[in-house]
Amino acid sequence: MLDAKYSLHALRHAAAALFIEQGFPPKKVQDLMGHASLAMTYDVYGYLFKSEDDDRAKIAEMETALLG
Repeated sequence: MLDAKYSLHALRHAAAALFIEQGFPPKKVQDLMGHASLAMTYDVYGYLFKSEDDDRAKIAEMETALLG
């Protein structure tokens, strides 16, 4: 029998990280990963979702571009 380089668990995490990186909303990630609650999804993958701070930086950039 061949030893797998990566476990199914590691591949599952990699898939979730790719979904999040591609902009899937948290509820969709929850459904895809089969989590019972959105809280569980955030507990496991919350650090990968962009934060509100990211949004504030983008808004500041837009404001600067608009107001010069």
